[in-house]
Amino acid sequence: MPLDLKLDIRTSEDCKNLVIEDVTGGYSDSNPGGWGGFNINGNRDTYNIQAHIVVYVVIDGEQYVVPIAVPNFGNIVYYPAEDSYRGFKVSIPSYDISTEVANLPELPEAYNAMQEVVEDTLYEVVINFNDIQQNYSQEFKVEFKSICNSQKAVEKMMSVVNLGCEDCDDSDIKEALLAKSLLEILKTI
Repeated sequence: MPLDLKLDIRTSEDCKNLVIEDVTGGYSDSNPGGWGGFNINGNRDTYNIQAHIVVYVVIDGEQYVVPIAVPNFGNIVYYPAEDSYRGFKVSIPSYDISTEVANLPELPEAYNAMQEVVEDTLYEVVINFNDIQQNYSQEFKVEFKSICNSQKAVEKMMSVVNLGCEDCDDSDIKEALLAKSLLEILKTI
């Protein structure tokens, strides 16, 4: 079985970074798609890694599909081992992503090129490993939907709702519960 790269993709707790982490693990009987064994070992002297992201941006009801290189990948990636890609982790600041997205000529000027948080949208992370000398190339695609900002907004709404007030207006409770329900649906899509 060839390498089966497993990625944990998430936003940082404050929604300001897109985090991509290799959680593949080593080759074993219980993990035949892991690093090493019959698969590539991830040696950084032998293999090259390239990464890019496809960002699905919606502006004024129109969707734009924006492929971008992972900005400053070589400078922001962390490797736990000196000679291997195993367990690599990269944390991409939101403004790096939004600045790269803003470079798409077709994008309307309404797009904010210096976003402070990772936009709630769909991301497709693409990782390529290759070795020209062995004529080896393998591509991995993993989709990630960011809902971090929506989650924070719903948490804030729920924190200000006064459930103990019997003679208060219930509209804030209804709005908060509706928002929480919609967020739960988003999580399952």
